[in-house]
Amino acid sequence: MFKTKSLVCKSVFFLFLLLGPTSCETLDPYYKVQENLDLSIKAFNFEFESKSIDTSARFVHPDHRAQYMSSSLEITQRITFFEATILNIQFFKNGVPALITAKGPEKGFDRAIVSIRYQLAVLPSTKLKNLISQQEWVLEHGQWLTLPDLDKFLN
Repeated sequence: MFKTKSLVCKSVFFLFLLLGPTSCETLDPYYKVQENLDLSIKAFNFEFESKSIDTSARFVHPDHRAQYMSSSLEITQRITFFEATILNIQFFKNGVPALITAKGPEKGFDRAIVSIRYQLAVLPSTKLKNLISQQEWVLEHGQWLTLPDLDKFLN
């Protein structure tokens, strides 16, 4: 009976030893920056593709928000999204490509270019078309914001 308890205690102890470093990494501010970027990209694109323009505008850089909102009516009326796939993300630090390590981009990256392939239809056409779009994301005051280019969707 004591051997079984001892074995269980050792197993639990080793489990905590294995999980400890992983848990500490998730508390590191560096990992939070990357996690916030991932979440911002997903939330913005979900809201944009769902035509929730008012909600998605919170992710748009203030210098581009008015243009984004003025194009939104045409986007919601003319475009139907069928599929979106992130193809690639490039990371930049101070304007130059960030070094990519096994853990991801180097600390201090402040800009990302996200390549997304959309399958969509633009009225009056009913044909599906594929469009590859580049979304630029910048880190400002701890928040990731996009600089959208909606003209590609309407042409």
